[in-house]
Amino acid sequence: MNGLMLFGHRVWLIVVFVPWMLLLTILAVLGVVVLRWLVGSKTAGRIVVARWARWVAWMMPMRVTASGTQNINPKQAYVVVANHLSMLDILAIFGWSGLELRWVIKREVKHLPLIGWGCSVLGYVFVDRSNRESAIQAINRATARLEPGEGMMFFPEGTRSKNGQLLPFKMGAFKTAVKQQMPVLPISVKGTYQLMPSGSILPKPGRVSIHIHPAITAEGNDKAAAEQIAGKARKSIAAGLEE
Repeated sequence: MNGLMLFGHRVWLIVVFVPWMLLLTILAVLGVVVLRWLVGSKTAGRIVVARWARWVAWMMPMRVTASGTQNINPKQAYVVVANHLSMLDILAIFGWSGLELRWVIKREVKHLPLIGWGCSVLGYVFVDRSNRESAIQAINRATARLEPGEGMMFFPEGTRSKNGQLLPFKMGAFKTAVKQQMPVLPISVKGTYQLMPSGSILPKPGRVSIHIHPAITAEGNDKAAAEQIAGKARKSIAAGLEE
């Protein structure tokens, strides 16, 4: 994208996209709350949140393709893990994974106007990062309540990659999987780093892809089992990034 086109796109983002996204987010939160009363949080999330992500991506514009969706068993709940390149990863996974996802987020988000309300209604897990034991208990309780077609979402790198390379995995997601005897579903996200790397304020237009890999069965319930699953998940995600 040349300088003139980039300037025009940034004007578009500031003048049109950002106000439109804020309005859409407010409407989405209100829609989730109303539908929660009418049809339940699971249906509300599927009706509203995936469409919110797709509409925001479309206006950016960010074009997303998804593959491997046949690897999802709608009768199964999952611990879902993905690489983390950008804030745009959330849009891509929300909008195109086909799963009803629960996210682990810091407790401060709960106090944000409307956003915290919507996250609470959708059953997201608010954790105090300064209290590790309490956070683990909250995550395990929420994961144990997952229904078929739902997933508990983790970015096992723990932070966004600052150079686009896959970082070492932390073990929290995989310990949760073995404790709950729940399969791990790895997802590779490609392209978001080029559109909006860590530290960027405004995204660039472009194309993104996600690939959903076959689930990894949780076998055993000890540290060694968690480490084995983590190694398999990282290998799957890395292979998807190299394709």
